[in-house]
Amino acid sequence: MHCFVLTYFLTFLIGLIRPTIIRRIIQIILLSVATLDFSINFYCLFHLKYFLDADLLQLILGTDINEAKEFASAMVPTWVILLLTILLLLLIGLGWLSCKHNMNLGKKASLVALALTTIAIAPHFHIKYLWKDGPIYRLSELLEYDMPNQLNAYYSHPNISFNNQQQDMPANVVLIIGESFARSHSSLYGYDKPTNPCLSELRDNSLLFAFDSINSPAPTTAESIQYMLSTYSHSDDNNTNKKWYEFVSIIEALQECGYGCSWFGNQARHSIKNGTARLYAEACNRPFFLQQEGSDSFNDRYDNVLIDSSFQYINQPDQKHSPRFIIYHMMGSHFDFKMRYPSEYNHFKEDDYASEPIEHRTILATYDNSILYNDYIVSQIMNLFHDKDAVVIYVPDHGQVMYRNQKRPDYYAHGFSRDSVSYALGVEIPFIIYASPVFQKQHPDLMSLINSRQEHPKTWNSDELPYLIMHIVGIKEINGKDVKDKSLLN
Repeated sequence: MHCFVLTYFLTFLIGLIRPTIIRRIIQIILLSVATLDFSINFYCLFHLKYFLDADLLQLILGTDINEAKEFASAMVPTWVILLLTILLLLLIGLGWLSCKHNMNLGKKASLVALALTTIAIAPHFHIKYLWKDGPIYRLSELLEYDMPNQLNAYYSHPNISFNNQQQDMPANVVLIIGESFARSHSSLYGYDKPTNPCLSELRDNSLLFAFDSINSPAPTTAESIQYMLSTYSHSDDNNTNKKWYEFVSIIEALQECGYGCSWFGNQARHSIKNGTARLYAEACNRPFFLQQEGSDSFNDRYDNVLIDSSFQYINQPDQKHSPRFIIYHMMGSHFDFKMRYPSEYNHFKEDDYASEPIEHRTILATYDNSILYNDYIVSQIMNLFHDKDAVVIYVPDHGQVMYRNQKRPDYYAHGFSRDSVSYALGVEIPFIIYASPVFQKQHPDLMSLINSRQEHPKTWNSDELPYLIMHIVGIKEINGKDVKDKSLLN
């Protein structure tokens, strides 16, 4: 109804424009935009089972050209392209026939039709949901997408107090940000396929602790990282006029504590519009981007480059006595899944999913293979810190639906906020803490809290991750707020 009314009024008003050349130019521009809008919505509706909305806009704005190619190759089947082409040609043909045979309504008939349309829809103007998914709403969402040039300009130098002496802080605090890891596909959490053999071995050796009932703050990367790396949380969405980047980030907080912050990223640096991860990376003392925007090697860089590129830095002699906060940003299980792991990790086959529909088996096999390779990389990063005073946290940015939404049984990618079931599935994530033998010996009080929380799990959201990290390094209060109140270990 929204689109029909908008289209009718625009067509009527444009028809009044003189001279003809200006009217033609405006018509061509609007038809081009409408064709693009139609094409995107056609794909979204018939393949993803959703109209284009704010969630998909976040994905589009957070995608470079190489990721777009992967998305197209993985999720845009040939039949969609063919059917869309036929429909567009049909519409063009109808337009040509209309012009050739002068099938337009006369001025009086147009005015009568406009009046009748207005009368028909007037009683429904107050119903908000009729308008919220229309193109004007989507345009407003796009215009509201807010991204600063750098985070450092918003540093507030918060007031920080400590529980103990600062020399008791862990020498190495490590955060591994994964990508698109559904908790339901982790054998650490009961999945029936052995997708986490390496992490399971660390757990069996009492070095790794997996926590249940943890959700990510959003089902998309850009939005999730906004929450995960700053003290901005869902409770602030409607309770403050401050933007997410005006809140204290975990990077700023640890820099204030004397930590040197480093970022090793295997996701492309991207442009200003996809700058969430880039902003946090560039706020670090040492940002290392292992892929630049437009890199032809985008599809060939597996996450082992994170280990190779950071090994020398971690073991530099002059770094041993200064505390370090190191963030690894993985490619993880970013689709196309089959491009996320080398051939030797092609362990799971389509035949292993005989109980699943045939069209789901390839996706499930390649996804589990990407989780298997992810398991190896995460365990190897953890092993880099085995002989150091180090705590390593692994948390993915969000999960994946993976065919678990009964209303849309053929959909497997990100969750969407407009669908409560899809959203809930899209934010289910694993949450893991690795504590080195040295850390366990030097920080018995923290180990007691970690063991206690694993024995008595609680529901927690990773938008409070900064408070957990601050709790681990010994911060008592930040700007008057008790850090423990929001920590997982409280």
